[in-house]
Amino acid sequence: MKRIAVRTRSFGAEVGKPAVDELAPWIAERRGIGGDLTAYQIERSFGLQQGVDIPCAGGRFYARRVLGCLEGIEGTAVTGEVGVRAEEAVADVRMLARRQKGLWFALPAPSLFRFTDAYYGDDDEMTEEVVDAFGRLMREMRDAGAGGHVLIAEEAGEIELEELAGKKACFFPLKRDLGHLQALLEHQTTLITDPAGIDEAGRLADEYEVRELAVLHPAHEDLMAAAGHFDPDEIAAAGYTEEGEEERWKALRDEAYILR
Repeated sequence: MKRIAVRTRSFGAEVGKPAVDELAPWIAERRGIGGDLTAYQIERSFGLQQGVDIPCAGGRFYARRVLGCLEGIEGTAVTGEVGVRAEEAVADVRMLARRQKGLWFALPAPSLFRFTDAYYGDDDEMTEEVVDAFGRLMREMRDAGAGGHVLIAEEAGEIELEELAGKKACFFPLKRDLGHLQALLEHQTTLITDPAGIDEAGRLADEYEVRELAVLHPAHEDLMAAAGHFDPDEIAAAGYTEEGEEERWKALRDEAYILR
């Protein structure tokens, strides 16, 4: 039988706060350049994914950076006109673009922040303004060299799906039940599923346009099962890791093949 490689891709890698002895060497290396805790975390997140075909730096921890780039927001309360000052996020992109051209970045979707309105007097108007600001931030990051964005969501809202989903932005569902997946497939052609959902993914592909099936942390046998529904070039062995799951990236690379 012939071994056929399946492309690997990331939807983000969560990184916790480092111990002082971990952070100190990084600070010394960046003397004269600058950087903060989030810059360390985003660099570490990318570093975990060496050898992944489509890496994606970031995760829910990147919320700190996103909030720092939004004006008119205090904590998660919208207190004024929502604006964007993207310099720190742009600096993150430029820092990593020297190592990987077109690197994707993962950040929480607007709905994951659960913003509250203390200014507009209308939740839909507030959401539209926040989503518009996210779109501007993402464009500035792409202009600086980011290849695209993963937006991490529990239950993505209709406004953010309509305005942000596209060729350069993919929503990653933390909840992957049938209803959530159907809602996402109304707006994107990447279907993200766990190995147990492969047969269901095949049925969804009969109803929706699916250009990519991303199976999370599969064994190669799972990819073989996926190949019963999709062509090999439509399948990705995908990863998203929590803090402490660093070893799963090596397992992902090792298992990313099918036999024909």
